[in-house]
Formats: sequence, structure tokens, C-alpha cells
Amino acid sequence: MSVYFEACEVQRLNDAIAAALTQPPFVLQTRNMPGTLVVTIPDKVTVEHKMSGTIWTFTVAFRRNGDSLGQSVESCNENKPTDCTDQLVSDVKSAAGMGP
Repeated sequence: MSVYFEACEVQRLNDAIAAALTQPPFVLQTRNMPGTLVVTIPDKVTVEHKMSGTIWTFTVAFRRNGDSLGQSVESCNENKPTDCTDQLVSDVKSAAGMGP
């Protein structure tokens, strides 16, 4: 599945998401092309400092050919971004109609 990720302001999060979207069944594109599922973080990433560490919370939006396919909210500790990316991968598959 062809996907394009529009980066946000948190580089470590961008790196984790890009890495997750290079794994099969995804093919991460370097630009938005017709038919590509576009994954964006339309709002700022909320950063919350807690005793357990820094928590990132953000909304992810999905679209294809300009049509909205939905959105989801992700939250994870900055020291364990795979908590966000594992859920994001599932959400991308659902948005693309691939099931959970």
C-alpha cells in the first residue's frame, strides 16, 4: 500500500512514524501521488511532562485523493514511540480499508 507521511514538528516522532510506514504492506512515498494514502498530523503535538516521562499526544488524519478517510488520536511516552506507531499502523490499515 502506497503511503505518504507529512512530517510534524517533533523529529523523533517523525522518524518513528516513517520507520513504521516503511514496513510491509506499506510503501512510503517521498511525495503525494494519486491513489496514495496521506497520513498527517494536522495539529501540534501536545507534550506533557509527567513523573513517568514525557508523553506525546496527537491527532492523525488520513486522506486519499483529497477525500478524508478519518482520524485517530495517538498517545505514547517519548521513550517508547512504538506504542504510538503500533497503533498508527493499525489505524492506517483501517483507514485504507484493509481491516485491523
